[in-house]
Amino acid sequence: MVNSLKKVERNTEEVFLELAQALPELVREMRKSLDVSEETISAMEKGTASAGAGTVQGLVSRTNEAVIHWAEQFRLLAERDATIFEQLHRAIGKLEEISRSINHIRLDSEDMEIVSLNAMTVALKAGNAGRAFSYITEELKRLSNRTVALSEKVSANGKELIDSFTLLQAELEETRTIQKSFLETFRTRITRSFEDFERAVRTMIEGSRDLRQRSTDLQSPINRMMEAIQLQDLIRQSIDHIVLALDVIKPEDSLDTAENLLDELAFLRDIPRLGISLIEDVARQIDESTDTFFSLTEEAETQLDELEQERRDFMSGTIRVRGNQDVSFSQLMNEMSAILDELVLDLNGYLKRKEQLAARSAAITGNVEQLQGSFRTFQTLVNRFHSIDIAARIEVAKQTVLRSMGNSTDQMTALTRKIGQDVENSLAVTRDFIASTSTVMDSYREAYREEALFAGRFQADMHQHYRLLQEGWERITGVVGEFSLFTDQFFTVFSRSKENGAKLRDTAREIRGLKDDLEMMEQSIQHRYEEALKKSGLGEWKIGDARLKEIIERFTIFTHKQQAGDLAGFDVEQGAASGDVTLF
Repeated sequence: MVNSLKKVERNTEEVFLELAQALPELVREMRKSLDVSEETISAMEKGTASAGAGTVQGLVSRTNEAVIHWAEQFRLLAERDATIFEQLHRAIGKLEEISRSINHIRLDSEDMEIVSLNAMTVALKAGNAGRAFSYITEELKRLSNRTVALSEKVSANGKELIDSFTLLQAELEETRTIQKSFLETFRTRITRSFEDFERAVRTMIEGSRDLRQRSTDLQSPINRMMEAIQLQDLIRQSIDHIVLALDVIKPEDSLDTAENLLDELAFLRDIPRLGISLIEDVARQIDESTDTFFSLTEEAETQLDELEQERRDFMSGTIRVRGNQDVSFSQLMNEMSAILDELVLDLNGYLKRKEQLAARSAAITGNVEQLQGSFRTFQTLVNRFHSIDIAARIEVAKQTVLRSMGNSTDQMTALTRKIGQDVENSLAVTRDFIASTSTVMDSYREAYREEALFAGRFQADMHQHYRLLQEGWERITGVVGEFSLFTDQFFTVFSRSKENGAKLRDTAREIRGLKDDLEMMEQSIQHRYEEALKKSGLGEWKIGDARLKEIIERFTIFTHKQQAGDLAGFDVEQGAASGDVTLF
């Protein structure tokens, strides 16, 4: 019996030694886990990037600064385009003046044709005297016809030119509208995506910090697990009490009289019952402690499972952005990239449109230069008109019969002068138009080339910022993806503590198993006691309680003293509170 008790004591010593090592280590690992998770969250907040890229917040800030810079550049380009558009609008107004001059030339040429017909009629009536004059009028008619035909051609070309410029102006206005729309939405769209990005980063960090804060709640059940199994001294002392009682049993061959044998057997009758009482008390306290231990273990496991599930849900979940719209983290990054791609597509489409307009403007400028050539042809015809006018005046002065032509020659001179003036005005306006439109068109084409270079730099710069943001995001999601609220060692120690708790529960069953041996001992002693009484012809035997009382007084647990006193039928001295250990 004593050996069995000692074995139980050794087994429980081993279990408690392992628990004494595991539970403090579990607490240390829990604190270490909290420190590690705090460091991880701090790393997320700092968002340390490779190659000195800086923090994610810094990247977002610098990207926003880049957006402001490019938005200002877009605004300046738009202002320049507005200036060019206004200059072109004024230049197109001069085309109307050229068109009016062409119409005047055509009307004057038609009048000149009528004058030539009248002069030809007079020349024919004059006979031989008007023969020379008839040649002049014939030339005048041919010249008038050429002038009318040329004016009609130039008028058609001018109208076509006006239509081309009007269409160009309308398309330029439409391009400006596209540019204005792009400028107005550029900063809004891209800035909003950055705001969502920052919000996602904050949500991820705050969510991780919230999970980490909630993980501190696990400290309470872990600490109470340690408190629940502080039974080592109780078990050891309880077993010592039973051994103490068993050690005083005397060998039967040392008892030389029937009275001594009856005294010993009467004394021994109380020992098994005392041991059973003590064993049951110890087993009960172990059961209560292990029940509490496993209840706290389940509580801790439940919290661990909930926290891990929340972490997984958080990582695969969504965040709330503008307009209370829920998007996933990956969807947000895809949207950011899509916004940039959309902006680049809009910008490239706008530049393609400007490229086409720049090419058309060059063709229109060539048409204007052709118009200038037509007016130079007019100038040649006007010079011919002047020659005919002089020849007509000379011939009229020579021939008396032709003096009635004075009014016609005066009209010819006036029309020649008027046509010449209209041609000169048209040439002046055309030259001015060519100079202004060439400057405007050159400015427009130069602006397009600069904008094309600008767009290339803008796209390269924004893609670089987005790349850095993407890398920063990947680092954060990588950290969060590997983020664990507790270290692997914590789970290892936690599992080992559960196993030791199970061993402690087995110890209670092992201790209760000793009750069977004590009950058999009690039956054997009772049987031997009854044989001794019968042999002595007695019905019972009364002994004093001094010996048992002396043993009980050596107990170090007050509740055990009380139990033993109740069994032996005597009072024990008052001591510490129930369950407390007493010193002697």
